[in-house]
Formats: sequence, C-alpha cells, structure tokens
Amino acid sequence: MSFFYHIRRRLLQKTLFSHTPVIDTFKHAEIAEWALFDRIKIADQRNNASKTIEYNDIQEITKKNAQNKIILDGYQLTETSIFDAIASLSQQGGELLIPQGRIIFTSSIYIPSHVSIIGIEGKTDFVFTDVEYGIIVEGSSEKPIIQASVKNIRIFHEGDRRFCAAILVTHTAGISFDNIDIISPRSIGFLLSDRVRETRFNHCRVFAAGLVGFMLIRDVRETLLQNCTAEYCQQSGLFLTDLKLPENVAPLDFDAQLHYTNHEIGNFAPFSCNDPSPYRTDIINCVFTHNRKMGITTDGVGYLSVKNTVIAHNDCEGITIDNGSWGCLIQNCHIFNNGWRGRQSQEELGIDFVEKLGLMADGSSKAKLPGISIDNAIYTRIENNHIEANWGDGIKLVRAGVNSSINHNLVENNNRGVNDKFHFFGILVGVAPRQHPDQYDFPSCNNHIFANDILGAHFAGIHLMHGARGNRIVDNYIVGATFEAIEDHVRSGNLIQSP
Repeated sequence: MSFFYHIRRRLLQKTLFSHTPVIDTFKHAEIAEWALFDRIKIADQRNNASKTIEYNDIQEITKKNAQNKIILDGYQLTETSIFDAIASLSQQGGELLIPQGRIIFTSSIYIPSHVSIIGIEGKTDFVFTDVEYGIIVEGSSEKPIIQASVKNIRIFHEGDRRFCAAILVTHTAGISFDNIDIISPRSIGFLLSDRVRETRFNHCRVFAAGLVGFMLIRDVRETLLQNCTAEYCQQSGLFLTDLKLPENVAPLDFDAQLHYTNHEIGNFAPFSCNDPSPYRTDIINCVFTHNRKMGITTDGVGYLSVKNTVIAHNDCEGITIDNGSWGCLIQNCHIFNNGWRGRQSQEELGIDFVEKLGLMADGSSKAKLPGISIDNAIYTRIENNHIEANWGDGIKLVRAGVNSSINHNLVENNNRGVNDKFHFFGILVGVAPRQHPDQYDFPSCNNHIFANDILGAHFAGIHLMHGARGNRIVDNYIVGATFEAIEDHVRSGNLIQSP
C-alpha cells in the first residue's frame, strides 16, 4: 500500500499516541478526503519523474561562450546599441559588458540562451519608461531559454502601476541574477511564471515595489534566493502562489487570472490538487522587512525552505504557510515586530473579515496578526528561530495545520497588540472558522511542540482551542504568561507535559 494510504489511515484511526483515541469532534471524512494528500502525491510524481531539460554538455558551451565578448564604451551606451549587441550574441552566446551610465529604454530587453549582460555594480542603470516588462527571459515549451544571466545592474521601472514586472522569467532553465537592484518597480520586481527551472538569485534587492518584490507563480522549481532583500513593498516581499490559470486564458495574461481569482472563485478559494505550484524554493540569508502586508506569503507551495533570514516590521504576518502547502521549513530566522495591521484600508480589512472589529487608538486594527501563520498545511517544521515582539501570536496554527514540528524556538514578548477584544499567545493551536464554503477548517492536529522557550507576557504560552486533538506539547519552558502557561480547552486527546 502507498505512503499516502498509511497517512490517511493513521489520521483516521489514531493520533500520534497509541493510548489517545481520535476524538469524535474530528470531521473524519474531511480529513480522509483532504485534497492536500493527493496534491503531494501528484506534485512529487510530476516534479521528480525526470529532468525536462537536457543541457547538452554545459561546460563546453560555457567555455565557448566565455570567448565571445562585446564591450560597449560610454559613447555606445544607447538602447539601440544594446539591442544590436544582444542580437549579435544570440547565435553563439557570450557576454555583453556595459560600462557605467544611465540608459533609457522604451522597449523590453529580450535575453536569449547563453547570453550574459554584465554591468558595473551600482553604476550601470537601466531605466524602463512605460514598459510593461523591462527585461524578459522567455522561452517556450519546445525551446526554453537556458544558461542566461544578468549581473551588476540597477533597474528603474517607471510608469503607472498595474500588474507588470521589471524582470519577467518564463519557460527557462539555469538562469541567474547577481547584484541586481530594482528600485520602485511599478508592480513586481522579479516575476517567475510557468516552467521555470533552477533559477539563482544572489545579492538581488527590490525596494518599494508597487506590489511584490519577488513573485513565483505556478510551475517554478528549484529556485534559490541567497543574500536577497525585499523591503517597503506595497504587498509582500516574496509571494509564492499556485494562481489559477483558467481555460482559454493565456499564461501571461495575469490581469485575467487575477480577475478570475478575485471575482469569480473568490480570494480564499481552496487549492486544487492538480494545480501546479512553486516547488523546492530555498531562501538563505535574506531580508524581508517593512512590507505593507506579509514578509513572505505562500499560497500553496511544496518544500519551501527559509533559513538564516530576517523577517521583520511587516504590517501583516511575517510569513504564512498557507492554502495547500507542504514540507516547508523555517529555521534559524529572526522574526519580529510583524502584524501591527495599521496600514490596511477599510476595504482590505473587509476582505479579511475584520473591518467591524474596530480600531485601536493608533489607527491600527484590533485584529492583530502573528509572526508565523500556518493554515491548511502539512509537515511544516519551525526550528531554532527567534520569534519576538510580534503584535499577535508568535506562531499561529489557524486551522488544518497538521503534523507540524515546532521545536527549539525562542518565542518571546509577543502579544504586543493585546486590547479589549483580543489577546494573543506564544503558540496558538487553532480551529478557525472557514472563510470560503469549500475551505477545509478541521482542527489543527497531530502537531509536535517541544523544547521551546516561551517567555514574556503572552496571555498563555501555548493555547489549544476546542477540537485540537492528537498534539504533543512536551518540555516547553514557559515564563511570564499572564493567564496560565498552557491554556487547554480540550482537556483530553493531547499529550501535555511540563519540563
């Protein structure tokens, strides 16, 4: 029998502890039929079956391309000269070296396979005026763009805000970006969408994006962001999503896709097990701060790894693991001062169903948000992080958070936004009501929360809502809770032990 059969059976027949029965408040059929099990199976089969790109002796190609160089001087620094140079390299590949200077573009730059564009860090500026996509790396299903790169460029993406991007990557493999600064892009800084493989970002920074700093949509696999930053963006610093692609809508017609999501199926529509999603994304030594919504948002991802990263001062959650995500890891991160919720409009608060809950004296919503949120996700690991001074909970399992391991974290002085309507916890194991009629809302279950230091004036260090069963709460050191160390509304069906 398959691995997934045994997981279903274990969830239905028993908790993680043989002596504790599954409680009848569980919605047995809903857990057994949870689409996330099928999503994991389908995604793993699709993504791990075989390599879709054959590289045909990359070392020889790279060696050959290194011999082809075009060096522009200051007198040649025009849009036309750059387009002509790229065209001359398109057949054999090679490097285009661009000196310091400021170049105005009124058309997009298309980068072919095996071509590198290299500027001088902090001194070579590309200014795109009223251009939907500044740099485009776009192949096809039959012929992806491979082994192209951009280095040492500052990009300004000017014009009226709409859904567009400073850099668009689609149908590619082996693309890299080094030392790229994108300053005030109209909408997205880096946009990756559909059949994108092995993209590498190193020392890339997006400041004040009109929407999102880095956005990964649907079938984007094996992506690495290292030493990257997204700050002061109007939405999230990093957004990974399985955005629905309706029939008869072009993959790059994002306006139609967003309209379908927001106005036809609803913003909180459940995930589909067949929808492709970002897969194996590694975030290392990055910074996501001061964004008007989340630092990192996931809307259905597989195997996201966030390590040694600072996630701070974001107005909504620091990071969400949501809506059909699995196998995600948050490790050795500093997550602090998120969730104030003071910069959302009344319309946005209405979309989140909290506009009627009132505002605090500082103008922020009384419904604060956590440092880390888990919602409709399985196999999440949260390890060795410092989670402090967030306005809501430190870690919140909203609903249907299953088989998480939360261990060896310092969870300190959250609950900053306590008010007359709400108080918050170090770790909340929750059973929130659904926000969409087809959303899964069964209790968070079978989570292992152990060896955490939970300090400061949380209402409770750990809170278990009614219906949350099969959880192991073991060896947590809790000091300073204003009500009690562990607030348990279940009273049976969980294993709770003090150190």
